[in-house]
Amino acid sequence: MSAAIAAPLGWFGVNSGGERFCSDCDGQSIVLAAASYAGNSTADARLLAQLRYMLNGRDPFGNGGYMAQHERMLTGPLALAKLTPRVWSQLTAAEVTKADLVMKATLVGSAYTTADASYAGGKTPTGIDGDTNLDRGWNPNYREGMVGAVLVSTLYLGGRGPTEAFLNAYDHAAFTAQLQSAGLTHLHAVFATSGGGAPGGATIAANIKNYRYTGLTLDQLFDIYLALASDTFSTTVACGLNGGAGVSVGSGQFSGLLAAGCAGLPNKGQLGQLKEFDSVDANGKRSATFYAFDGFKPHLTNHLVLLAYGALKPGASLTTALSHLGVGATDLFYKVTQGYRDYAKGHDYGVYKLPATPTDGYQYFRPLWEQVVAPAHGL
Repeated sequence: MSAAIAAPLGWFGVNSGGERFCSDCDGQSIVLAAASYAGNSTADARLLAQLRYMLNGRDPFGNGGYMAQHERMLTGPLALAKLTPRVWSQLTAAEVTKADLVMKATLVGSAYTTADASYAGGKTPTGIDGDTNLDRGWNPNYREGMVGAVLVSTLYLGGRGPTEAFLNAYDHAAFTAQLQSAGLTHLHAVFATSGGGAPGGATIAANIKNYRYTGLTLDQLFDIYLALASDTFSTTVACGLNGGAGVSVGSGQFSGLLAAGCAGLPNKGQLGQLKEFDSVDANGKRSATFYAFDGFKPHLTNHLVLLAYGALKPGASLTTALSHLGVGATDLFYKVTQGYRDYAKGHDYGVYKLPATPTDGYQYFRPLWEQVVAPAHGL
């Protein structure tokens, strides 16, 4: 908690080359929101500072693509803060309006890029701004961000009824004007995009109407979550690619494997390893801690929000999902502690081992799992 309070405030921005980023978005905002929700008032002031910082000219983008995973650093805390009256009541009416618009905009962006209607007839949508770097069927860092946005915003807005009513009545021009009026500059720039492959307002409105994700409706959020979990934790625990042997990178060197500690790897052979430890990309095999963690972070945040809103249904399906999540978390933390030689895009990225600089958020997400989420499920 002290580290999260002391951490810099996270923010969204665009560099001189037009590249979008989220700076200092390591997970401290999630920890602050979780602590406040759990009754720890010492986190309240910093949480409010963080929310206000992002809502004032440092807002996310909402195009429904790659950056959706990072947008959970704001949308997750907003969803939890709304369940924390002593925090939420301190926001002004204008700030609540901005929060609502952020949640609706990120919903629209990802609803459009994940809706069945957008993929009908074998089509693949672009982002709201014409971005082609996305697909709802890609690896977990995309899926958890994009589909997770639909989960989190639907809960924030009050469930299927209010959410579907908003989506079904969506007016692109009017909504874009609201973003501009509220000073949400990044979101407005995305939603105001025309040409360059960006969908027209009528297309967006048509595809998000009566939203379905692989046939599932917005009152089936738990089933949507299970679909995400079954993909994110879908591989068998191993010491690396090719049964732990890794892939050759020349000169007798191998990558995509544990640098040390293979004999002590927990849960070897069990299902639940993060997909990005045994996946593929455009250049072939992929096994990398940074991609695995990029799927784990939004997944755990999505899970935490569903847990807080009572949307996780006890039973055999949840027990199985939690088992796989536990295996995957244990595996990830073991590998980054022992050291893992990352392989992606046909390249060896060397050994990642904690402690590392930057720590990339392990200092927040590991205790969030081990001290908050796992105990909440009696694990």
